Formats: sequence, C-alpha cells, structure tokens
Amino acid sequence: MRYPSGDTGLNQATFQVDREEFVFLVGSTGSGKSTVMRLLIKELEPSEGTIRVAGKDLTRIGRRRVPLYRRNIGVVFQDFKLLPNRTVHDNVAYALQVTGGTRKEIRAKVPDILRLTGLSTKLHNYPDQLSGGEQQRVAIARAFVNHPPLLLADEPTGNRDPDTSIDIMRLLYRINRTGTTVLVASHDHVMVDRMRRRVLELSRGRIVRDEATGLYARDETTREFAQRLRSTGQRPDTV
Repeated sequence: MRYPSGDTGLNQATFQVDREEFVFLVGSTGSGKSTVMRLLIKELEPSEGTIRVAGKDLTRIGRRRVPLYRRNIGVVFQDFKLLPNRTVHDNVAYALQVTGGTRKEIRAKVPDILRLTGLSTKLHNYPDQLSGGEQQRVAIARAFVNHPPLLLADEPTGNRDPDTSIDIMRLLYRINRTGTTVLVASHDHVMVDRMRRRVLELSRGRIVRDEATGLYARDETTREFAQRLRSTGQRPDTV
C-alpha cells in the first residue's frame, strides 16, 4: 500500500488468518497496523497485491457492494464513535437499523448482546453517563450484534486500567469462542504477552514477526481465562 504522499503503508506484507483465530497486530505508530485495518474494511484500496476475506478478493467488490460486505465485519474503533444523543440500547440497535434489520430482529438481538457484554442494567443510559470501559463495551456490543464472522478491534484497551483491560479482553475472548475470528491492533504489550495468542508484528510496513504463542488451554472458560490474566499480571513467572 503506497499513499499519494509517497509514504509506504505496507510493503510485501503477506499473512493468513484462519477461521476462528484470535490474532494480535502489534507495532509502533506508523508501522502499518491502521493501514491493515483500513484495507480490510475497504476504506483503502491496495496499490498492489490481493486481499481475500472468506475467499473473496476485495478488489473485485464494487463500491455499491461495499456496505453489504461490511455487514459481515464488526469494527471496534479506538474512539468508540458512539452516538451521544442515543441510549446504550439505541446505539446498539442502530447497527441493525442501518443494515436493514427489522423491529423483530432488534427486539430479539439487542437484549441478548447487552446481556453478553454486561450492559443490561445500562440500556437506558447515554454515553456521557458511562465510564470509558462501559463505552468500550457498547462499541463492542454494536460491532457484534450482527454476529459477524470477523471482528476488528483497534486499540480496545488503550488508556484503560488493568482490571478494565482484562474485562474487555475477556469479552473479546468470549466473542471469539462463539466462532468469530478476532483481529486486534494493540500497543498494550503487557496485555498481548498475557493473552498468549498469535502475534503479528509490523515495522515500517513489513511483517517482522509471526509468532503463535500457544501456551494456553484452548478450551478454557471465560472465567478461567480472566483468572489466568489476573494471576499472570500479579506473578510474571506464572505459566
């Protein structure tokens, strides 16, 4: 990916993420993480090469079909992008409304996703009445309400306290266990190390590390998962 300014966003960056994987994308500012995310949602077009999602070549998806493609991708933005004048319930419902969801679908899906994300008691609150962690949960709920096969999260634990970060990762892990592939761009090296999932590291647009850090039980429950993260944080030598 080369930008009009002449800057290189990505340079011969080739990788594959399998269905139901949980993968971290790490690297310093300007390394290419955001470029990958923007390419995956077709906000950018690659200068060369091919991007395939679920076997489909994204360069062959015309502009008119981009909204349909994006319905199958959940995106959690770093700045949440919540609607300030809508309640938690209506923020999540909006994601269904813009994709043509019926009232029946909204009544069925929104309460379920609010329970999954621990927001059932906050459904009538507005974004400015929520903590940063709760706002992040709303953003995740909105991204997942359609149960997309792919979820992209940009710095979901940025500037969060350790307990809130663990809760957010626990939620993303729970979503991953439902069968959704999760790709997380993160600067939080401590959390990435604790998670022990696959890590793709970018530097100046190139992939410099692709490490499957599989020192974890694949069938651990979300509670066991959270306990492991907390115990790892207290005792760095815990395995």
